[in-house]
Amino acid sequence: MVRKISSIGALLIATLVMGGIIYNSASSPPMGVNQGEEAPDIELPQAGGESMSLNDVRGTFVIMNFWASWCEPCIREFPLLDQVHQEFSDEEVNVLAVNMSSFERTMDEAMEFLDDRPVAMPILFDTDGVMADEYQVAGLPTTYLINDEGIIVDIIMGEVTEEMLIERIEPFL
Repeated sequence: MVRKISSIGALLIATLVMGGIIYNSASSPPMGVNQGEEAPDIELPQAGGESMSLNDVRGTFVIMNFWASWCEPCIREFPLLDQVHQEFSDEEVNVLAVNMSSFERTMDEAMEFLDDRPVAMPILFDTDGVMADEYQVAGLPTTYLINDEGIIVDIIMGEVTEEMLIERIEPFL
């Protein structure tokens, strides 16, 4: 009888603990910035030396992509992002490629990558990891779609395709 009561008590305690864990994880907001929130404006240096911020392109639709030179999916989608930047610039679409410099092996590798792949889209460098911290970038590539009012309308974790990008930006053009 004592054993049965002990088992029931242990089961009850385990149930309460699990319920608390589930409640906390369900009610806690996700880390970083999320869809529906305003995109934080952070000023970063560009490849050409000048700095640029998200506010510099406010009023346009922004595709902000976080990448690193060693990331295979980033390498594959890089030409597509530049193509979209060039093809849709007349429709007020800007692509910003944010190099996660704090994730790079060396900055020389990132610069060699860019030398081998010249692009028209702005390249920004998160040298201090400020952007990575603010956005809580969990993996590369990660792409944020930001409307003309600066609100994040979509977040794509992983490699983007042309069809995916066109489908997601068309409603905003």
